Amino acid sequence: MFYQLIRVVCFVSLCCLGVTNAKFQNNFEHFLVLQSDAANFSRGIKELIERIQTEGPFVSYFLLRKHPSDCVDEALPMNFELPFMQLNESEHSYVRGTGNSVLLAILCLRQLTDKNFVLKFSEDLQHIRTRRIVVIHNRNLAESTHAEIETFFRYCMQVKFLHVVLVHRDFAETNIFHSLNHFPDFQLETRDLRAAAPIYPNRLADVKGKKLRILVDQIEPITMLYEVGDKLIVEGYIGYFIKTFALRYNFQLWLPKEYESSVVRVISIEEIRQAARNDSIDVGASLSTPQKEENLHEYIYPVEFFQWLTMLPVEPQLETYYFFITIFSPTTLIGIFVITWCLCFVYVVHLKMKCQTLRWNRPLLFLFLIPWHLDLLRGLLSQSTAMRLNSATRRIIFILVFTLGGTLNSFFSTKMVNWLTVPPHEKPIEMFGDLAARNLKIQIAVPDIAEIKFYRGEKFWSDHAHIFNVVSTFDEFQDNIRKMDTRYGYMMHILAWPIIEQRQMYFKHPLFRLSESLYYTKGSLLSLPISENSMYKDLLSEFVMRSRESGLLGYWYKRTFYTMVSLGRFNFTDLSTNQKHEVLTLKEFEWVWIAYAIGVGLSGLVFMFEWIWYKM
Repeated sequence: MFYQLIRVVCFVSLCCLGVTNAKFQNNFEHFLVLQSDAANFSRGIKELIERIQTEGPFVSYFLLRKHPSDCVDEALPMNFELPFMQLNESEHSYVRGTGNSVLLAILCLRQLTDKNFVLKFSEDLQHIRTRRIVVIHNRNLAESTHAEIETFFRYCMQVKFLHVVLVHRDFAETNIFHSLNHFPDFQLETRDLRAAAPIYPNRLADVKGKKLRILVDQIEPITMLYEVGDKLIVEGYIGYFIKTFALRYNFQLWLPKEYESSVVRVISIEEIRQAARNDSIDVGASLSTPQKEENLHEYIYPVEFFQWLTMLPVEPQLETYYFFITIFSPTTLIGIFVITWCLCFVYVVHLKMKCQTLRWNRPLLFLFLIPWHLDLLRGLLSQSTAMRLNSATRRIIFILVFTLGGTLNSFFSTKMVNWLTVPPHEKPIEMFGDLAARNLKIQIAVPDIAEIKFYRGEKFWSDHAHIFNVVSTFDEFQDNIRKMDTRYGYMMHILAWPIIEQRQMYFKHPLFRLSESLYYTKGSLLSLPISENSMYKDLLSEFVMRSRESGLLGYWYKRTFYTMVSLGRFNFTDLSTNQKHEVLTLKEFEWVWIAYAIGVGLSGLVFMFEWIWYKM
């Protein structure tokens, strides 16, 4: 009985061992299948990456996955020959700031409709979303529906991924991958790796009429917008840049409907920047300074260097009567008087010594006070004289007097001719404090107050606010500049001044000048505002550099002047007043009459003093 029990137990054990062995054999075979799929996939993905590397080199990898098995081959990162960064779902990194951004990004997905994971991936690729991306879907191609694939690529389009390819688990057998084409509208492409076409074609070489949404600031001479029938035409310096860019890459310029009312007004740069941030436009047709922003990625490569200065009315010409004040200044008159007195005194003393009539008495004191000799004084006016030149001393004195008189006459005549030919102007304004003394104010628009406070500080504005005339809108400010109202000065940047200067070339004399001493910023950069992760940023930056290098930017700027004339923004009418010079008016002798009146009054006082002295 005991032996029979042992036999039963052994039989049952053998049966269980057989079942277990069968199950183990089953799992082992499945493991071999998995291992074979991973190896095949690794071979296929390696071939794809080598192909990508030949199209355009990269120096590192960035890998994001939730679980190692999502990449089909869990040891996939070990096959990378270049440095790589690997993140899991819970980790976050600003990949651009961790090293070289010339990389190939790899995303491993188990579900194509996992939008949150795609958004997380896009946050990691902040500011480098135009890099090439390989997405690995851990399912076979036949198991993925067309709707799922399209949904995934629409997510990619929303986060502005430009170069994306999608491969599946059985990519090594099918050689099929999917890609996204943004242009002109969403297109899902199914492609074969064995074809000769590039994996990542240059999508931006021809965008096939894609709408380029812009917003024009209409600040002269940067951009101007006007309607011709039902069409909007962009002109101006940056307007030509935008139009040429659109023509080069086959864009269609488009003003979004929500901004159609902006055609008749100037758009502030704050409104343009906000439109770019909320993705209402692709690029702002305007120039703004990145210096004021914390995020420099909202601008393309700098376009211009600029300064904020002040355009002042040219100082009025001095009247002719000021000639006598400036030429015969107190210093000049004192110098002439001292030299003439010395010569006359020496001459009179020499005469008395010759006649032996020199005595140390009261007449000598009067001679010291009044040594004038009329025959000698005629030499100052280059007139004839009856002087006897019978001694060396008299000849020397005579030569000195006539030389002084000739020099004074020549100097006076030359200065008078120059004054009448090119009349001098009043002393130029060199400081903001001088404006109040000249009863002159600088006109600015309300938005420019923020610019002044940013560049010169709040204290500068509080100290000098009284010298500014503030108008409510920039449209009014531009109208006043076109009218060239000389009652005001104007805040002016160096991009607009050459247009004003060229216009004044058609005037008889300029009305305004640019003052570099009255500045608001001595230098800053200007660039075009754009959305933070725009697909067109690198393209626009490269186009700016090529336009500058080829001289197109300079040509467009020179062309803008004649464009403004053709649009009627201003004309060649001479706005300067014709100043006629009238010779010898009473006004010009005003100071002469004053000096004469003082002399007559002084003579009268001396006469009264002598008469009283004589009586007493």
